[in-house]
Amino acid sequence: MLVMLCIDSNPQQLEQITKDLSPLSTYLTLITATSLQQAKELITKNKQKISLILCAQTLKDGDPLTLFENFLCKKSRKIIHSINPSLEKLITATNLGHLDYFLQFPCTAEKLQLTIQQQILAYTNNSEDDQRRYKTLFNEQNISSSKQVRDKTGFKEQLQDYSLYSDSELSNMVIESLFKMLEKNDNTDIKHHYNANHILTQEGEQNRFLWFITKGEVLIKKRDTHGKNHDISILRVGSMIGGMSFITEKPAFNTVITLVDCTVLKIDNTIFSQIAQSNPTLLAPFVNLLLRDFSRKLQQSISTELALQDSLKSLDVAYKKIIENEKMAVLGQLIAGVAHELNNPVSAILRGSDRLTRLISELLKNTNDSPFSQLAQKTLQQALTIHPLSTKETRARTNALLATVPDKKLAKQLVNMDLDGKDIPLEDNRDLSESVNLLNEFHQAGTILRNSSSCAVRIADLVKSLKHYAGQDSEAPVPANIHEGLEETLIIFENKLKNHEVIKDYEQIPLVECHPIELEQVWTNIIANAMDAMSERGTLKLSTRYLADATDACVQVIIEDDGPGIPEHIAEKIFELNYTTKRKGNFGLGIGLTICTKIVKRHNGNITVKSEPGIKTQFIITLPIVNPNIEN
Repeated sequence: MLVMLCIDSNPQQLEQITKDLSPLSTYLTLITATSLQQAKELITKNKQKISLILCAQTLKDGDPLTLFENFLCKKSRKIIHSINPSLEKLITATNLGHLDYFLQFPCTAEKLQLTIQQQILAYTNNSEDDQRRYKTLFNEQNISSSKQVRDKTGFKEQLQDYSLYSDSELSNMVIESLFKMLEKNDNTDIKHHYNANHILTQEGEQNRFLWFITKGEVLIKKRDTHGKNHDISILRVGSMIGGMSFITEKPAFNTVITLVDCTVLKIDNTIFSQIAQSNPTLLAPFVNLLLRDFSRKLQQSISTELALQDSLKSLDVAYKKIIENEKMAVLGQLIAGVAHELNNPVSAILRGSDRLTRLISELLKNTNDSPFSQLAQKTLQQALTIHPLSTKETRARTNALLATVPDKKLAKQLVNMDLDGKDIPLEDNRDLSESVNLLNEFHQAGTILRNSSSCAVRIADLVKSLKHYAGQDSEAPVPANIHEGLEETLIIFENKLKNHEVIKDYEQIPLVECHPIELEQVWTNIIANAMDAMSERGTLKLSTRYLADATDACVQVIIEDDGPGIPEHIAEKIFELNYTTKRKGNFGLGIGLTICTKIVKRHNGNITVKSEPGIKTQFIITLPIVNPNIEN
């Protein structure tokens, strides 16, 4: 025997259901419950598997749909009946697979029996044994095929079988039912005529009606993020409008406006409830129509979401490319100065190398353990570290030495080698002049080696800065010294900064969690703008501040120039894309500060500008110290 559980808090209703289903007692055992709690106990304790559950939508102690979510009811056919159904809950339960069928009450005993027989067939479809066992028990005249049942008894009401109908067919079923109701009750005001350009629903405003177009065409409009309306689609006769907002009671998603003279059926919740009670055949196609509408909107939303994800990926790639192009554009502007900075030390090394090659053989001849040789080697070593004297000091010390060394040239050589006032050993028949000249060659060799070392360091620093600037950050943020990034940037600009005064006011600050190369692009863009704004001999000031008392500890980098400043009406625009304040002759794409803003915001920081026209301009960049979740 199959077991069917009937649940209803109304004892009279439960008694009537039991009576109506008594003709099926030869193969169907009925057990009843008047509460949700009692039903749960029966499901848990019942030794036989419950095949069907017929339940009222409203119970005295809770929502029966929660019962259908129980794993013990997973294979049972679940049916809800109601006089005034809550459509939104029914649609949600059906979409989630928690409900198989809805039955509009009141209904005849014949209709109830036929519905239960159909659900038994659906239940036994998964078991060949059950099919053989129960097939002979059912009247094939009533349930042998879905078409026969539909033609004879109004099978249109079954939710799961409306795949046989198109949207327009379902919509026409609803419209036909509404017109039949109008024929019986002319006082029901649901039929309306509107001229062209009449608004049926307004996006963002409450919609309390369900609309069916019976004549004419309407236009669907959607507003974008900038408030501009766009035409989406045109709906014609048979279309349903406002289903989503009607059921969910949420504001309308679209604006719908008539294109021509239209006739529509306008239904509110009260009227629809009356129609559903007086004409039960309306509810099933209507619910199916709503389900299709919701499903279609969901699929469109998913497709739109996937398309947006692809677009975002493309935009992210394009954004990274723009950043790289901007970096290369800045390097392009600096390339002449960088080439000059590289050329000078390289030329110095080459010149020193030639001179050193000629000196080396002469120096080797005069290398022994004599006092003069020891002094010569000491002079070479001193030249590796000694710093050149100022002209004033050289002149004073040379004049003082003339009293003992009358030759001014020799005296000056001795001063430059820091040998003034020291005894010069005279060996190998060399006089003082010859000995000083030989010592000077040792000194020159040391000087050349010192200069070559200094030039090599300069080249290495410059190349390191260029490679660092043109490089890529790691995917994860790293603790970095902001001062090192600022110094790396200044090295790149060294040639351009020769005529400017650079003031550094660095506070002691902790390491900042960041992408350091990205931040160096910020420093580069802002310093480049500052140099373009300043006069030929301006002042650039770099300051750092540690804001430990802030809600979240952070650091500030302040880049200040003494250029003409930025007028207030322009200061609001400088961070906009493609806006540039570059003077004629200075390269500017208008994207540098936009990129700076995006980089800083990605680091969960902010960038502001303060300017006093004619005095100074400050760019203030604030960055959190702890920043593990930098936006990608």
